[in-house]
Amino acid sequence: MHWPVVRSSTPRLFAATFAHPDGLARMVTVAAGGPADDLREDAPVYLVTGRVLAHYQSGAQTRRVPKLNRASPQPFVELHPQLAVRLRIEPGDDVRVTSARGTVTALARITPTIRPDTVFMPFHWAGDALANAVTNDATDPLSGMPEFKVCAVSVSRAADAWIEQTA
Repeated sequence: MHWPVVRSSTPRLFAATFAHPDGLARMVTVAAGGPADDLREDAPVYLVTGRVLAHYQSGAQTRRVPKLNRASPQPFVELHPQLAVRLRIEPGDDVRVTSARGTVTALARITPTIRPDTVFMPFHWAGDALANAVTNDATDPLSGMPEFKVCAVSVSRAADAWIEQTA
């Protein structure tokens, strides 16, 4: 069935019974735990991914709408001011985010609304800013859902990474 269910006697799905032979719900105990890819010396910062208001999913459609594209025109990495100072990153710098799976690059946004041990990147862009190129694909053992939302990364100014490669 797809919501809203129009051929049902109830306006709310599963109001009286659940879709099991006995009509009862199945509750599963879940033990809370940290991410599969946790912080370590070579990846001391958490990356969390998510959405921006102006774009939907990969942004393939919403980035074609001029008004939405003006609201959020390019990929970015949000960093806390303390982390930015420690890493010598200024607003607008190209930032490299590297995990065990790859590296992405986007512009720095400095904001106090994120934790100092965490950076945020939206997942609406492809190419060099494809956030899921660095995220972890470990899956939940019960649901099978991938753990795309958090992983351990290192963060640096792209200019610093370029200097290290050419030295």
